[in-house]
Amino acid sequence: MAGDCEKRQEVGGFFARQKNTAGFSADGIFVSSPLLKHFGVVNMVEKLKSGMVMAAVCVGLNVCAAVQRPTPDSVKTVTQKVADWQIETFDEHGKYRAIPGNTVTQWHNRENYHDLVWHMGALYAGMYEWSTIAGDPKYTGFLKMIGERNEWKLHRRPYHADDHAVGQFYLSLYEECGDAAMLAPTQQQFDWILANPKTGSLEWKKETDAHNRWGWCDALFMAPPVWVRLTKITGDRKYLDFMDQEYHATYDLLWDKEDHLFWRDSSYFEKREKNGRNLYWARGNGWVFGGLALMIPDLPNEWDGRAFYTSLFTQMAESIKNCQRPDGTWSMGLLGDVKDYPNWETSGTSFYAFGLAWGINNGLLDRETYEPIVLKAWEALLQCVTPEGMLGWVQPVGAAPGESFADCTEVYGIGAFLAAGSEVYKLVSNN
Repeated sequence: MAGDCEKRQEVGGFFARQKNTAGFSADGIFVSSPLLKHFGVVNMVEKLKSGMVMAAVCVGLNVCAAVQRPTPDSVKTVTQKVADWQIETFDEHGKYRAIPGNTVTQWHNRENYHDLVWHMGALYAGMYEWSTIAGDPKYTGFLKMIGERNEWKLHRRPYHADDHAVGQFYLSLYEECGDAAMLAPTQQQFDWILANPKTGSLEWKKETDAHNRWGWCDALFMAPPVWVRLTKITGDRKYLDFMDQEYHATYDLLWDKEDHLFWRDSSYFEKREKNGRNLYWARGNGWVFGGLALMIPDLPNEWDGRAFYTSLFTQMAESIKNCQRPDGTWSMGLLGDVKDYPNWETSGTSFYAFGLAWGINNGLLDRETYEPIVLKAWEALLQCVTPEGMLGWVQPVGAAPGESFADCTEVYGIGAFLAAGSEVYKLVSNN
């Protein structure tokens, strides 16, 4: 693994900053660069020729074979490797961060994130999912350490959904441990929001309440699961009612009723792919889809509003299924041509693998239809994990399709991968 992302050393036979489909051909077999990195040149060719590798996942789309069903142990092993790598490198996580070469902004740097920002909230959500199947208390211990050293508080901005994301793992741990300290700060802040609600426009313009409410689709991952979990814990429907009201406001603005996907925010309504189709950001829709998978289990079964969310989930699943590339991943712009997105991107792909696997495991999606989609995505993701356990090809912080690099990562992408691994493990454990 490249020790310093800044150096952009050659990885897997080509420079990670270049957007190409480099590989090599042997006996008529095209082998993708990530596969070369994972298995090595000679071994890869021999495995392909001998049939040992059932899925040759390739950036150039030259090979797309049948996907072998992984064993539960193999899924658990690689998920643990990624979780362990993240914990081991946590105190210097900024070192491994991808910095885009085209559009660098103020948040593109290699300083460590604050424990409580949304990037970390996504990591903790995935780490919690992994902790439920890991069989090792160290992952719960890691999460407790984060909560305790921050006194179980949410981040700084009282209304902003991004700063509520860490509440997901706080409340999950409260359900396990029953420690009131894990619950009180989140409940107090949400009670304050209910007493002082924002009611302005969600349009992505200056002087609106787009940031104080849920005016961008990512917000539907960050905050709604926390509000719903509060109702589950306390039995008080006021938190559920608020979530439902705000979620519908975002849905009414950003949901496209024809494509069954979410615009990132209202500023994207007129933006198009090079092929003329609507521009829907993969990770943005991944945030929504993953958020539904985290939230639906906590919705009351008898609640009339539950059907809206399960229907939304299945509609999105159908669109996501139809957008999958032959290589098992999803393009950063879901409806764009593959040639316009030559690089892999693993955060969106991980969220989709997670959500689809969860949907199968919980009876919302047909196994025969969707399991091949999940296994194809998982096989692709495996090629993006280094021998040390770092997940590469995670798009840097952004709001639209961008760049990704083989030798760098982001904590939110790893969170999505851990959630995916946890659900894929359950999927392949259930015969």
